[in-house]
Amino acid sequence: MNSGSQTVPTLDMSVDLQVKQRLADIGRLVSLPPTTFRLLSLLMSEKTSARELQGVLEQDPGLAAKVISLSNSAMYAVRDSISTIDRAITIIGFKELEIIALGIGLTETFDLKKVPPGFDGRGLWLHCLAVSWIARELVLALWPRQTQEASEAMIGGLLHELGIIILIAKFPVHFQQLLDLVNSGQDLRQAEETLGLRHEVVGCLLAKNWDLPQVFQDVILYHHVPQAAKKSQRAVALITLADNLAFRTGYGVSIENVQIDLPYILNVLDLSVDRLQDLVKKILTSITKVQPLWDQVMNGKSRRQEENSTSLSSLLKK
Repeated sequence: MNSGSQTVPTLDMSVDLQVKQRLADIGRLVSLPPTTFRLLSLLMSEKTSARELQGVLEQDPGLAAKVISLSNSAMYAVRDSISTIDRAITIIGFKELEIIALGIGLTETFDLKKVPPGFDGRGLWLHCLAVSWIARELVLALWPRQTQEASEAMIGGLLHELGIIILIAKFPVHFQQLLDLVNSGQDLRQAEETLGLRHEVVGCLLAKNWDLPQVFQDVILYHHVPQAAKKSQRAVALITLADNLAFRTGYGVSIENVQIDLPYILNVLDLSVDRLQDLVKKILTSITKVQPLWDQVMNGKSRRQEENSTSLSSLLKK
């Protein structure tokens, strides 16, 4: 599925009336927990410190308990039991914990355990975590001083599939209809437009109703067609690339086939193929190290990513 042949999503696109009406009254549909909103705000600041993150986590006992539990997991092999958030941050690492904490907040808001047969809700969350991690790693490698942009990339990666997430969590009948069409052989885009369920539009409408920053609205709406983004071009291109790399390393969404216009992406990011190849090697290594932590967040067992051995040529294939 070549991104260049896709219909450009717009907020004027036809959306299933029931879905659109319920999204317009988002306060009754779903709201992000206060802790998650605070995390979003905190992580958007380049001045955020570990102590500030600790303060937010300590205000949410449930989230704090999960973080402390993760720090005591076997993968860290700590000798003494961890019982405080500050020690958990030290053990897990500030960078990793930022993504994990926000990921936990979102997964608690949108419970994807009850998904239609044949769709992997846990896999969708792992995909979002992977895109978030890859996007942030790319920013830190390309523009080390752009810490705020790194945080934007992290949050954008977690939110880019908000449309699919909200359809599964709050419109299961509509999502089942979409899956039925895809399973019958229809292309995802064709099925979405037939039902008025283009997930990028649904996700962007929700982000707009939440008054999320424009950069996240753009990432959600244009992450499959970055060429159409008039604003936030670098952020959208970055998430598009991270989405593609996540897909090619085994962290994809089963109903999507992620392909991109690589020359366009490289031009926007001022990135050479050789430099990207070098970054991919480092990212694959870092994902291997952090992935068991994601598995624990998803309450699942650690899995091996056989796709991690995929050749760089296929990872970068258009």
